[in-house]
This record gives sequence, C-alpha cells and structure tokens, in this order.
Amino acid sequence: MRVCILSGSARKNNNTLRVAKAISNNFIDSVIVDFQDYDLPNFNQTCISKKNLSGFQSKLINSIEKSDLLFVISPEYNWFPTAEIINTIHQLAQDDYIHIFDHKVIATVGVSAGRGGRMPAVQLVTVINKIIGFFNLESIISGNTFEVQEVTRCIDGEGLLLDNEQFNKGLTSFINYSLKVAERWHLNK
Repeated sequence: MRVCILSGSARKNNNTLRVAKAISNNFIDSVIVDFQDYDLPNFNQTCISKKNLSGFQSKLINSIEKSDLLFVISPEYNWFPTAEIINTIHQLAQDDYIHIFDHKVIATVGVSAGRGGRMPAVQLVTVINKIIGFFNLESIISGNTFEVQEVTRCIDGEGLLLDNEQFNKGLTSFINYSLKVAERWHLNK
C-alpha cells in the first residue's frame, strides 16, 4: 500500500507535521509532502505549469499520483482548512492534474493546538467528495475523519506518540480503518 500524507501547514515548526509523522510511522511505504516548502501560485493568478514544476510541486503531484491511500491533514485556522490546502485543491482539480486523484482512498485529519480540529476535516470531506463526483473519479473518501486536539500533549516533534492511551487508541483505530477501506477498495479494482 503506497501512502501519501499531505502535511498542510506552511508555518515553520507546525504541529501538523507531528501528526503526519505519527501517521507515516505506521507504514513501510509512505511519503510526507511537507507544506513548509509550499510554493503554489494563487489559483486566481496563474495555474501550475506542467513544463516548469518546482521541486515541491513535482513531489506533491507525483506523490499523490503514485499513492493508493491519501491522508490530507490540515490545521484549523478560524474553523477552516488552511488556505494552502484549499489552493492546492483548486490548482490540482483541473484537466491537467485531476487524474492524480483517481483510484484513491482519501482520509482527512484536522489538527488543533487547542480544542478544535473537527471543522477542517469535515469541510475537506465535502469539497473532495464534490470533486470526485464532478469529475466522475473512481475514488472514495474514508468514512472516518480524525481530529487531533492538544497535539503537543499527544505527539512529540518526531511523530512519536506520548503517554495518552485514549488518543493513541483513537489514532491507531483511524489509521487501521483507513487502511482497511483502502485494501478493500483496491482489492476489488
């Protein structure tokens, strides 16, 4: 199972990368696309040029395209996903790139340093489902979303789980559920 994890915060030393690493630690074949290197132009300015991709853009596109299971992780900023995640969806949900989202299982995660995290995960489900339907893709959103609250109390900077039995159990359950859905989805293709 090839896994791609979008760590959707462009802030330096962000908590989203902790979550991405914690998820990645559960897979042999996974790649993290760290949005700290984010350089996509705003969608209203210009589209990504296939002929002139930056290192980040190339890694982003190739990693999504090669994956079977895609985790999209966004911190919660004022009850929304990050502008970078939203812009990424706008940039890639077009004719030149939409194929990279085909034949995927996509799972969403919201992250908060405090008591939030639910809204970005839920909003991403809605947007990604619309894209799957509009472009008639053979993809599916995992039925479970996951919210990471008080992330620094649950995961260290290297993605290692701290002594929080309830959180650890929940994250493991979410990862296992997403993996089972992906295995079933790809088995029947």
